[in-house]
Amino acid sequence: MFELRSYQVDIAAKGLNILKKHNILYLAMEVRCGKTATSLEIAKQFEAKKVLFLTKKKAIGSILSDYKNFGYTYHIDVINDESMHKITSNDYDVVIHDEHHRFGAFPKPGLYTKMFKKMFGHLPMIFLSGTPCPESYSQMYHQFWVSDYSPFRE
Repeated sequence: MFELRSYQVDIAAKGLNILKKHNILYLAMEVRCGKTATSLEIAKQFEAKKVLFLTKKKAIGSILSDYKNFGYTYHIDVINDESMHKITSNDYDVVIHDEHHRFGAFPKPGLYTKMFKKMFGHLPMIFLSGTPCPESYSQMYHQFWVSDYSPFRE
C-alpha cells in the first residue's frame, strides 16, 4: 500500500479546507509531484462516495493504479474529456479534472469546456495542472468559468 509524502499530506489538509469552504480547488503543482494522489486523498477526506476523474486517455491507467495502490474505497469513474457525453448520471460528490489548463481558451470557451460546465458546473471540483496559465493569465477566467463556484462570479 502506498502512502502520501509529507508535503502531499499538508497540501491535502489545506486543500480539503478550501474545497469545503468554496466547493472549488485548484492544485497548481509542479509536474510529477503527485497532484493525482493528492486529489484522490482530498476526495477521500471530503467523504466523497462517488468521484468523477477526467483526464487524458493515456493517463487513465495510471490514475486507476494510484487509486488501487493507495487503497481508496469510494466509487470512481475515470474517463477522458472526449467521453463526457457517455456520462448518464450526474450524482457525483466531487469532480476532479486533470490538465485543467486545457479549458483556458480565451476569449471563447471550447466545446468540451462548455459541456463540462453544463454537466458538472454545480458540483464541487478539484482542478489539476502543472501549467495553469501557459500563455496568459487571462486563461484562468475560463478555467474557473466552468464552476458555479467560480471566484470570478463575485
